[in-house]
Amino acid sequence: MSLQVRTLALNLAILGVAAHSTLLGVCLLSFPTWTLKVVGWEYTGEVFWPSQAGLFLVILGTAYAAAVRWRPLVWLLIGSKACAVVFLLAHALWLDAPRLVWLLAAGDGLMGLAAAVLLASVHHAEQDPTG
Repeated sequence: MSLQVRTLALNLAILGVAAHSTLLGVCLLSFPTWTLKVVGWEYTGEVFWPSQAGLFLVILGTAYAAAVRWRPLVWLLIGSKACAVVFLLAHALWLDAPRLVWLLAAGDGLMGLAAAVLLASVHHAEQDPTG
């Protein structure tokens, strides 16, 4: 596979993860209680903390998208997805969390893994342009 194809695949993955995080963030900012209910958390508290999480996700999504132009930010994506997996699994195993958290952890893990594999593939192609 050529460097151009690998780079395109990485960029599409980055933009997909960026869109996912940004959309989730906008939902938490705009409809915090409803968004949490959709993923299985009944939440009746103040909306400050879910909204703050939404803002954080919008900021992360923006940083992820910037990784298309500035590759070191891909490591932010990979690292934050790894942290999300640990966070979600800890909640699933030891705290009160809905069953959907397992699926959310798997989704974050797959996003981070895809970015890592594609980044390694691009790096490999850059080092050895013949394939």
